[in-house]
Amino acid sequence: MGIIYACWYLILKGKYMEWAEYWKNLVEKKKLSSKLKELDAVDDIRGNCLHTEEICHKIYNDYYNEWKPHLEQVRKDFLELIDRFQGTHLQTSRIKAIDSLLVKVVSKRYEHLGDEDNLYSKINGDNYKDIITDLIGMRLIINYRGKWNVIHEEIVRQFPYQDESLYEQYGIIPINMITGNALAEIPIVYHAVGDKIEKYKTYLMIPKQHNKGYRSIHYIVEFQRVYIEIQVRTIYDEAWSDCDHNYVYKQDENKSHTALEKLSQILCQLTNISNDVGESMCEIFEQERMVDQHDGTWKTTQECLDSFDESLERVEKAYNELKEFRNRLTV
Repeated sequence: MGIIYACWYLILKGKYMEWAEYWKNLVEKKKLSSKLKELDAVDDIRGNCLHTEEICHKIYNDYYNEWKPHLEQVRKDFLELIDRFQGTHLQTSRIKAIDSLLVKVVSKRYEHLGDEDNLYSKINGDNYKDIITDLIGMRLIINYRGKWNVIHEEIVRQFPYQDESLYEQYGIIPINMITGNALAEIPIVYHAVGDKIEKYKTYLMIPKQHNKGYRSIHYIVEFQRVYIEIQVRTIYDEAWSDCDHNYVYKQDENKSHTALEKLSQILCQLTNISNDVGESMCEIFEQERMVDQHDGTWKTTQECLDSFDESLERVEKAYNELKEFRNRLTV
């Protein structure tokens, strides 16, 4: 028996040393040290028996050994359902990486440091899967923003709205209160300044203006007792978002960060303009809104003319900002 206990001790010690090295590297890489010190101090004052590292360690073990393999199967089943949706140009999906998961746990605990009643203040290795709603993420890419209602109707057909009082009470409806596939949260429509949002008001949706010009519709659905986040955006919005995520979002340690932030703002304007021109092309084609007069001009509506005047103003604004950015460069 002594030999068996000794073997188990060495195995557990090896696993702890592996975790300790992993945790040290993650904290250094993501610059989490100051947040963790504050969190530990508050946990001590509140008499919490577990510090953030211990919570993350348990989540790490559970996620790798049990939950992530389960999520892979759920994602596979979900993709079979989504494949039947009409109106999508492209779809991508992912299971949340362990680094991203643990950084989110730390960041959200820190964000709600002063609110003991917030779910993230109570997160642990047992309940994290009922609190974090994007362990499985899906993006549905559409060609034109004007076609968003097609995919919206597909989503709510498979994941129906629940009683509105539940959204008012919980925001995101707890999984144990849902029977079958469902929309767990009222969809959020992120939009840029000046976007026309009247069309969304005919549906039960929440418009939110994004200060960086981010455009996307976010859904949280419940499928097989798991939360899944669905993001719906156009190919233009996806191009900018991907670039911003790779080079700007949570990349403030990069020496070129402030310059990249500014370039991202300019790129966002340009992609939004491209988005709107593409949208206009779709409408012109479907409604034959421009008629060739065979003298080098096209007859159109005043509404169509106004939309192009607006695009020209935005092109000029983006041009001036790019020129101003160039003038600030030195060798």
